[in-house]
Amino acid sequence: MSQPLGSQSWAEFVENLNELGSVLFSSELPDSELHRTEGSRYALRFLAAGILDCVEYMDPYDPEFVPCIDPRMSWGLDNPDCNYALCGVDPSGSYRIWGSPGSALTFELQLNTGHFADGRATEWKSVSSVQGDRLNRGPDGSIEIWVSPEPPTPSDAPEPWAYWLQTEPQATHLFLRQYFGDWATEEPASLCVERLDLLLPPPALDKQEFGRRLDLLGLWLTAGARCWSEWGRALAQSDPGPVQAFLPPSNATGLTGQAYGMGGYACEPDQAVILELVPPTCAYWSVQLATWFWESAAVGSRQVSLNHTQAVTDEDGVVRFVIAQRDPGVANWLDPAGYEQGTLAVRFLWADQLPALSYRQVPFEHVQRELPPGTKVVTPEQRSQILRSRRADLQRRLRR
Repeated sequence: MSQPLGSQSWAEFVENLNELGSVLFSSELPDSELHRTEGSRYALRFLAAGILDCVEYMDPYDPEFVPCIDPRMSWGLDNPDCNYALCGVDPSGSYRIWGSPGSALTFELQLNTGHFADGRATEWKSVSSVQGDRLNRGPDGSIEIWVSPEPPTPSDAPEPWAYWLQTEPQATHLFLRQYFGDWATEEPASLCVERLDLLLPPPALDKQEFGRRLDLLGLWLTAGARCWSEWGRALAQSDPGPVQAFLPPSNATGLTGQAYGMGGYACEPDQAVILELVPPTCAYWSVQLATWFWESAAVGSRQVSLNHTQAVTDEDGVVRFVIAQRDPGVANWLDPAGYEQGTLAVRFLWADQLPALSYRQVPFEHVQRELPPGTKVVTPEQRSQILRSRRADLQRRLRR
């Protein structure tokens, strides 16, 4: 954008916003009140996420971790069990991160290339990373991480337990993931970050830097939106069936050691889908539903996902899930939130094998006869209490 603060730049921003609308409300979008209403809300949430991720918190001079995805700004097939945070960096700069690591099931800090806005998801790389179990703790249980091109020297006075994360010239941001198994008991990290090689206060925001961020937001609304929309539509419109997970390359930006499986589901009001999984030996697994727009719908108030601590295993060692538009009265209900087509996703972390998630469709009225004796049933009152607890646990996890 050649004139980042003038009327021309605003006109270009409005054009990008219009393109977001044309991407989301294409002729392929089912013509229903649900899709029109939720699509409009998703567009606003995607814009809100872009303003945070591209404009407000990609400042390498005044760094801060910001939640870049959460249940009110869900996009990109986010995991309901994860807290995501982003922090822009200058690869030639030096940064210090410190604070409480929390007690989440997993904690991983990645230094990555690219940006979610550019839509080139297959090209992003993790240039360095550290997992929570590799971090030493100080006497008070705190952690300290230094991020810089060269290792800190004794004169820099890092704590003796500090960890060094090396930058590379193409790095653009730090990405923090925390996976939670038990939402009720595991605590999120509380971290601060500062830039060490510049004196405070940071330089004033000039029009060149603001123009760069506005350009990034333009990409977010066009290339980024197109990337997630195309992937989500392709899966939602694919033939539903079993889902087989795969393990990405070691330098990919996904969570280290995690295998991902994605497929489509289809479930009309008078139908149900029964999924079966024999969980492998692993640190974590989960099954989730995502909407046409590749977002997790109403994570707190609807049971759109279940992980290894939340799902109920049958006596034969199999976990059976039921996708249905209304409550089938079983513990492992996956609620599609009214979407008759969407994405079905499975994740395994550090698994000894990658079993397929089976898939079969049955009439809704036959669900009980299709499940084994002893399947845990849930009354409407019990379901309501489960969802109340889920909602409260999520709020605590997100500190709302």
